[in-house]
Amino acid sequence: MSMPAENLRPNVTLDELLKGLAEAPPIVVSGISSDSRSLAEGDVFIACQGETSHGLEFLDQAVAARVAAVVWDSSTGNTINAPHASVPMIPVADLAKHVGALANRWFDSPSQRLNVVGVTGTNGKTTIAYLIVQCLRLLDRKCAYIGTLGSGIDEFSNADGMTTPACIDLHQLLASFSDAGAGYAAIEVSSHALEQSRVDGVQFDTAIFTNLSRDHIDYHGSMRAYGASKARLFLDYAVNNRIVSLDTEFGQELAERCGPNVITVSTRPDRVANGRRYVFVRAVVATERGSRVSVASSWGVGEFLLPLPGDFNVSNALEVLAAMLCWEVPLEQACEVLGKVSAPPGRMQRVRPD
Repeated sequence: MSMPAENLRPNVTLDELLKGLAEAPPIVVSGISSDSRSLAEGDVFIACQGETSHGLEFLDQAVAARVAAVVWDSSTGNTINAPHASVPMIPVADLAKHVGALANRWFDSPSQRLNVVGVTGTNGKTTIAYLIVQCLRLLDRKCAYIGTLGSGIDEFSNADGMTTPACIDLHQLLASFSDAGAGYAAIEVSSHALEQSRVDGVQFDTAIFTNLSRDHIDYHGSMRAYGASKARLFLDYAVNNRIVSLDTEFGQELAERCGPNVITVSTRPDRVANGRRYVFVRAVVATERGSRVSVASSWGVGEFLLPLPGDFNVSNALEVLAAMLCWEVPLEQACEVLGKVSAPPGRMQRVRPD
């Protein structure tokens, strides 16, 4: 059985991996992990401060796994006496801020080999990412998915309740998708993921903002902090296409902060473009199957019959349409494939009566 290409990095040495961060011996390493439970012989254990414990607390497990080295966050682990171990112990200040760069380096910049779209917002992330995968598949463009439904290209697996995987796991998934021939990846990006640097090191081609409503206040402390974490995807990352719904007050503020490099979308027929690229609904007619949606945009006018119920799905479809237009899919073709989509598993699926 052959190993996936992302696991075959022969002769990568620790000093190459940590170049610019720390002095390290030129020993060959076979992988990187921040999870002590998944370590294998020859790996580098990345030990950072978690929500409840520091990675150094699992040093015994790392040594027992015969790791090549332990790289630990000296900024957060300075109160923990790192005991003498039988493997090289490499302290790195603010290591947590560099995990994304290390993962990107180890897996050979996988997000640069894909058109990665990150979808964030309180509601709609799963549906939008799922619709993007379906639409691109209908256009014969191979698109992977990562989110609450799991991860994969043709089938999704490993749904563990975490919207966005841990940073190293995320880069490994992107590498595996690139190896499998995908050209795109649609990722649900939660506010927790942005706050915890899980998407660090990822090169996003496109970012989509859906909406902001009261949620996760126990974690973020306030709506302002919650919104600020969402905004990071658009303001702190070098994104080519920023797609922002104007249908919430926060969305309007975010679009202003993005400046002219933004594509605005809205379900309000009276919305005006204000000189920015746009995709706006001009009319919606409810049908037995869903909605007939007329749109005006910077790419022209069009219409599609959306086979999903509810006004919120019109909003979701509008953002998917904007993404396809950014990827140079002709408007007529984009409208055609939107008419052939289905709802994600467990979300407003039609049920046949007995």
